[in-house]
Amino acid sequence: MIQTHCPECGTTFRVTPEQLKAKQGKVRCGECQHVFNALETLHDAMTAPAAPIESEPEFEAMADSVADIPEDVPVEPAPVIEAQDEIPWEEVEPRQVEEIEAQPRRRAWPWVLASVLALMMLTLQLTMQYRVELSVLAPTMKPLLLALCQPFDCDVPLPHVGDLVSIEASDLHPDARQKDQLILAATLKNRAPFAQAYPHLELTLTDTFDKAILRRVLLPAEYLAADVNSAKGFVANSEIAVNLALCYDGSAPATGYRLYLFYP
Repeated sequence: MIQTHCPECGTTFRVTPEQLKAKQGKVRCGECQHVFNALETLHDAMTAPAAPIESEPEFEAMADSVADIPEDVPVEPAPVIEAQDEIPWEEVEPRQVEEIEAQPRRRAWPWVLASVLALMMLTLQLTMQYRVELSVLAPTMKPLLLALCQPFDCDVPLPHVGDLVSIEASDLHPDARQKDQLILAATLKNRAPFAQAYPHLELTLTDTFDKAILRRVLLPAEYLAADVNSAKGFVANSEIAVNLALCYDGSAPATGYRLYLFYP
């Protein structure tokens, strides 16, 4: 129960929130006719002053007098009545509430656009990194891959899977017609289901102890026949024959050789 008391004579009255709102808390004491702000002397019935509580008729007379208060009586702003409870409440400043409500909603489209651009850049990067593999899996994409490479000064080379290229047979012997030459004969095979770049050959001459004496690397342009277009690559599932004359003056006593293929 809410009570208030007259600051002039100390008479205590029971009041309701509706009566306080009628004149913003201004009432007239039914005992001494003094006009005062009831909000300033509000207190709970449990903590009320020792002054005697007036009877209901006197309270009703006070309630009737609320409507008769003249308009020229100054009205002061009513103080905020803080409700107390056993459970503490977290107070939020009005300014903080206004700032929270004033914050504009973040638009989603910049994040969507940034995500799309990032995805496009990642796709382009992966395409450039695996352009050789893509040209093998989808040969029709090679013109597009070449066009993408132009701004980056790159190309789309033929694949080179060394495990799928082998030397089927080889032989090295002196040239019967010229004593200062050796004839290298070999058969290379591409076992891949796709065209590959031609490999490099490494020829090593050895002595009786299989120790390397001379070594030479042969490029595709050196061991391929003149009518072979190396740009088209080593045709899938095909073989080529190598017949090459090499200069050798015999100054190093070679008794054997080794032949390897590799991709640089």
